[in-house]
Amino acid sequence: MPMDSQPPLRQVTVDGVVFDWSYQFLTPEAIEAFAAKRLPENFNEQRAALMNGTFVNISENRTVSHVLSRGDQSVLRDGHDARFVRIVKKLRSGNWLGATGKPITDVVNIGVGGSDLGPLMTSFALREFASDIQQHHLNTHFVSSMDGGQLYAVLPIVNPETTVFIIASKSFGTLDTFANVDTVKVWMNEHFKRVGKTEQDWLEHHVIGVSATPKKMTEYGIPPAHQLTFDQSVGGRFSMWSAIGLAIATTCGVEVFRRLQEGARLMDEHFASAPVTENIPMLMALCGVYNREERNINNLAVLPYDGRFRHMPSYLQQLDMESNGKQCTATGEKIDYPTGPLIWGGFGPNGQHAFFQHLHQGYDSFAADFLLVLHRAAKRFLPEVQESLADQQELSVANCLAHRKLMAYGSDDGTARNYYPGNNPNNLIALKELTPESFGAIIAAYEHKVFTQGLIWGLNSFDQPGVELGKKIAEKTLDAIQGRSSESFDPSTDALIQSCQIGVR
Repeated sequence: MPMDSQPPLRQVTVDGVVFDWSYQFLTPEAIEAFAAKRLPENFNEQRAALMNGTFVNISENRTVSHVLSRGDQSVLRDGHDARFVRIVKKLRSGNWLGATGKPITDVVNIGVGGSDLGPLMTSFALREFASDIQQHHLNTHFVSSMDGGQLYAVLPIVNPETTVFIIASKSFGTLDTFANVDTVKVWMNEHFKRVGKTEQDWLEHHVIGVSATPKKMTEYGIPPAHQLTFDQSVGGRFSMWSAIGLAIATTCGVEVFRRLQEGARLMDEHFASAPVTENIPMLMALCGVYNREERNINNLAVLPYDGRFRHMPSYLQQLDMESNGKQCTATGEKIDYPTGPLIWGGFGPNGQHAFFQHLHQGYDSFAADFLLVLHRAAKRFLPEVQESLADQQELSVANCLAHRKLMAYGSDDGTARNYYPGNNPNNLIALKELTPESFGAIIAAYEHKVFTQGLIWGLNSFDQPGVELGKKIAEKTLDAIQGRSSESFDPSTDALIQSCQIGVR
């Protein structure tokens, strides 16, 4: 279509979140017809079950309760978990003292997957909303990689005597996580011996456990007062609303965490009750399925145009691809139709100077979600700086809107060099201003989109069997590398194992 095409306005606004699907090349009537064709007959019952915590993860034979984490059974409602609040306030006030009597200045969250991506993303996005009444400065760091690369960067800048480590693991046995914890213990013991302290002192004063398995936290030596729990029915990639969100609260404060949960809860209510063409998660899901099935588009680019959303593409990769990247039904039958798309993306303003060339003039089709904040308060700066920053925000908005339309509708001046094919459907999620509530609403909307698409494709969106075999093979490979096994794999793997064995340790 020509650049001057005027698509009809198609927008839904809920609690400060504007969802614009004007560039999906679909009418409300087409969406309603597609919903009638593709939604399962029992969709309303399944959605209601998710809302009230009775939806069943059939492969693990347990209910799915992450929605309750931000509802009446939230860790912050009705005193359900006062320990969470006490821990956060003690750390943020400077009243938490380490083993040598010094106030804690740094918190290191050690976790992987859902115990890292959601807390990291949200802490980064909302840290400017941290309570002004905090008198004690507290730094939060995140460590997830099994190779120790993040520890290599974090350990030199923190003091063992003033650092608390959050060990966040649903099972409290994740190999990646405890590889990092083991290294921290070696680092800590070396220092604590010099100041007359022991590993037990570290456990009592410098470790908080967050898990669905309290017995293992106790066996590890973490005092009960420093243990936070959540239910096994809360899936890892849906867990940032639970005690796993501790690092969000230590970064931003309890009140910001409450507001985040409240925004998600309001999106839950919207998803549960709004009709299809006025329902943001439903529209996201149905447009996505239509693009996957009817247009054969196998990928979705997530393109945030606000730096505070920088970590969202990585978070959504796990949420979507671990949930719906499957080729068997919820009841175990093999399927031969496309399911969840590849999720990728990056910070839009930087992408314009990198991969946008391919998006505009490359061969491959794609769909996209643009994320945008229209206005940004900069109250901590002088008026002149605030005005300059407002100009920059407007520059970002202008670029987002321009690239969004060009990707959808293209341009053609008759030359091959200046031909933009367009025809790439996209959504825009826009906020007048970023708030904890609006951020919580966006994340909940994506969760419900994934849930809806999983039902359409007949999947169980709450398990992840595809990651297990790789872990088992890795354990056998590690045994071979470390000389506990002489098992042979294949010429390439065997040669590399041999190289590891003769390397410097």
